[in-house]
Amino acid sequence: MGSTVRLLDDTLIDQIAAGEVIERPANLVKELLENAIDAAATAITVSVEDGGRGLVRVSDDGIGMSPEDAALCIERHATSKIAAFEDLARVATLGFRGEALPSIGSVSKMTITTRPKADLEGTRVIVEGGEVREISPAGCPPGTTVEVHDLFYNVPARKKFLRARQTETSRIFEVCQRVALSRPGLRLVVASDGRTARQYLPVADLAERAYQVFGDVAFQEIHTEREGVGLDAVLAPIELARSGARHLFLFVNGRPIVDRGLARAIAFAYGDRLPPGHYPRGVVSLRLPPEDVDVNAHPQKTEVRFKQTAQLVDLVTRMVAARLPALPTGDAYWEARIGTHASAGPASKGATTVTETAAPYEARNPNGLRFVGQVRDRVLICESDDQILVLDRERADALVRYDALRESATTGSVRRHNLLFPDRFEIAPSAAAALERHETLLRDLGFDWSELGEGTYAVRAIPALLADARATQLFEAALTSLEGDGENRTDAVLRSLANRAAKPNGDPLDDAAAERIVAGVWPRRDAHRSCVIGRVQVSLGSGESFDD
Repeated sequence: MGSTVRLLDDTLIDQIAAGEVIERPANLVKELLENAIDAAATAITVSVEDGGRGLVRVSDDGIGMSPEDAALCIERHATSKIAAFEDLARVATLGFRGEALPSIGSVSKMTITTRPKADLEGTRVIVEGGEVREISPAGCPPGTTVEVHDLFYNVPARKKFLRARQTETSRIFEVCQRVALSRPGLRLVVASDGRTARQYLPVADLAERAYQVFGDVAFQEIHTEREGVGLDAVLAPIELARSGARHLFLFVNGRPIVDRGLARAIAFAYGDRLPPGHYPRGVVSLRLPPEDVDVNAHPQKTEVRFKQTAQLVDLVTRMVAARLPALPTGDAYWEARIGTHASAGPASKGATTVTETAAPYEARNPNGLRFVGQVRDRVLICESDDQILVLDRERADALVRYDALRESATTGSVRRHNLLFPDRFEIAPSAAAALERHETLLRDLGFDWSELGEGTYAVRAIPALLADARATQLFEAALTSLEGDGENRTDAVLRSLANRAAKPNGDPLDDAAAERIVAGVWPRRDAHRSCVIGRVQVSLGSGESFDD
């Protein structure tokens, strides 16, 4: 019987390794971003086409590589980050195995262009399917640019399992977001199909980066150090907590990780303020001695092992719990939870109360109206110089929102409100077709979204004027209006959005919000007459009369 055991050739070995390291374009982007950060880059630009299938380009302003290093970096297990077995016990860089570039080059057409800042000339290396095609001098700026074309062109079985373009692009954005959160001082620009999609400018600290990424959220900042472990965190209010830990971003020594034990430790710090299975939203970054963390535990380096896991989990819980605000109690707590509209005592049962400002009439708004009060969270009472008006609150709110949306759309000044965390929803095929046909219109109106799978989408931004409304409800309302007939699609969408965002009658509304509605109502305009359900004409010395 002849020998059946053989040594595999280097190209096949690289392709096998690529199966563990590079599963999809997002993994490729992650590896190249880590290389750029390890090269001391302060500015990185990521450009992708067709969800990363056609092109991934990562350019940085890092230290660059000499011609000798550029030629060597595409060899398996060639790295500048470790030199001996002992170095594995104290890895301080994001990469260290020397697998990424040869793995990428074995399943794509890759070009590396690089130049150290002190050199006048750079180097270009071209690799195709694991074979080196060219190594030559090149003119280029300081730093390194890696271009990857036709990912998996020579492994069709792998390429077949990639998801839709929007899904792969969305995962690339998520990788870039994590990198931006891990490095607040980094400038990171992300472009997709020739269009700038994300831009993270350098900021001073983690809190500023969190506001930049997630928007205007009242984060609780935590900065503490104990027993050699440093912890920096920005955590959203508990009202924004959700089931599952997907919206809790964890970092260890600047490395994005997934660790359910750490996530549970952070949630446990909240005690009974969080429902079972819920986790806070936000970012938690730990700083540990490198020798206390084993980063060589997962092919994609998304999981790590700790030297003293139980002690670290307990320490993190205590560090977070010690910095959280004390749980409120007493009357102030319950007033904040349930409001103060109901009066104590039997006399208030079934009564209708109108709160009125005891002051003579004085026009406070350009429309000449002054807010007086609300009745049962359904009706707004306001007055002008000669009338008392009764407004349908929900209708008035919708009209005011529509006017604001129409003005911003007409002037091209629509602003986006980026969601703290995207809202996921599913739509029917007919709605998906409408979404594809009218993508430009919806994006111009302030929406941003990405496809997660067949019929499943994530809304990432909504019009800033409607920031207080539910994102998925707004998006569904917009799609429904686009499926109908009519010539003025934009106007139909704006009216639908305004109606959906309006505060429903019967829902509590604070007086400040009610005053803003009244300030936007012009009762003498034909378009606003529909919200006026009653008038009392007031004239001095001649009594009162009802007009409607």
